[in-house]
Amino acid sequence: MEPHARPAPTLPPSPGASLNHLASLLLTCALGFANPLDEGAGTSIRYSGALRSGVRNGEGEVIKRFQLYGLMRREGEGRQMRWFLTERGAGGWSWPERFGTVQFDAEGVPTPAEPLRLMYDYNGAPTPLALPFPIVDYFGRLKPGGQWTTGKESWEVQQQVALNERPCWKVAATTGIGRRRTVWVLESAPLIASSEGNLFVGQGDEHKLTMQLEQLETLDATAVEKQLAAWARLEKLQQELARSPGEFRPELSEAQLSQVATALPELKKLAEDTPLSSLVTAISADLRGQSDRSTEVTRLQSKFVGKAAPEFELTLLDRKTVKPEDLKDQVVVLHFWEYQAEPLVEPYGQIGFLDFLNDRRKKLGVKIFGVAVDERFGNAEGAAAAGKSVQRLKSFMNLGYPLAGDDGKLLKRFGDPRELNAQLPLWIVIGADGKIAHYHSGLYKIDSDEGLKELDEELIRQIRLARGKPAD
Repeated sequence: MEPHARPAPTLPPSPGASLNHLASLLLTCALGFANPLDEGAGTSIRYSGALRSGVRNGEGEVIKRFQLYGLMRREGEGRQMRWFLTERGAGGWSWPERFGTVQFDAEGVPTPAEPLRLMYDYNGAPTPLALPFPIVDYFGRLKPGGQWTTGKESWEVQQQVALNERPCWKVAATTGIGRRRTVWVLESAPLIASSEGNLFVGQGDEHKLTMQLEQLETLDATAVEKQLAAWARLEKLQQELARSPGEFRPELSEAQLSQVATALPELKKLAEDTPLSSLVTAISADLRGQSDRSTEVTRLQSKFVGKAAPEFELTLLDRKTVKPEDLKDQVVVLHFWEYQAEPLVEPYGQIGFLDFLNDRRKKLGVKIFGVAVDERFGNAEGAAAAGKSVQRLKSFMNLGYPLAGDDGKLLKRFGDPRELNAQLPLWIVIGADGKIAHYHSGLYKIDSDEGLKELDEELIRQIRLARGKPAD
């Protein structure tokens, strides 16, 4: 809803009028509009927001809601904000990526400069969307008729308004490519009270993002210290997990799950009666779910490892057929994944590392096959479309190992981890004796210098066994 506008003041015509205007501002501060971010040991802020799709012909449909919580504190000449994000609908970050810290200098410029981001599941592809920082770096420019340019954006102060009984500046930003934003900034502090703007996702699909300040509360030293203790333990756990920057997959390794389990009792105690308790509750639920899932995948693994592999054929993209006799006495790798050109989901099922491994080990007799899992392969018409998509990915990545299509039936014979709410890819190594020697669901933990080390070590063992040598 458009805030109720009060008449925008005109520019003062004379120095005397300017003095009167300054006196008016000073009186406003004296009446209780002093900077609310500086009134206590810290300030808690909470925003609610929504993402709408299909806005080109109207208001659109809400497809995602979120809340952003921040603990704001003075630090030197600037400010520090510890934050966490809660998302509902159309995807979301995994909990280790849902919180962090931002430093603002005296002018409100943030470090790191990367924006806070929502995670939006757009047509099956995880797509980060930038949120505005609560603190603005243009507070000193806000005055009647103010205008400036930042990058490709042209800014204009439109008027002074009352928004939820808070005096605000209404500021508009536009670009030459159709992007529009409107921001309401508190008159008493460099803090966003509300914002709305359009953004384009994918091939120009227009969306609308809105965000409103719901809570602004001054905290005493005791409340701040209690929160900081919980934040410190959360940040320590985040560092221990050593997730890759921008990681969005929720799966944790057995070692990471153990780290979370160790930290959780202390986290629960520290976060009790603080806003962080909801985040810790989410961590606890995720731990239970992943631990149960890990147990089920381990059972699935034990069902297959050491047993004879099911007999199978592969139909490659070039329509050639790989029969069981073609693989006899060979070390074989099957990499089941949703190979397709769009959405091309990072980190591409780790196929770049697999292609490198193929180049190294194929001369030693290892045969690697990528198996594209797509239900469209179940009928002729769908198989043609699915095959083209896989071929585009193969060409884009310049993959040297052959790819086959599977409508899911072959994967099911080897145990589909998705039925346990686990994730593809599924990696299977079949030894020269025809038995399954290695079974791994999900992505490997990767060191960029060592690549698929765990898989390669197993291949080396199987190559030695195939040659009649000791495995180690």
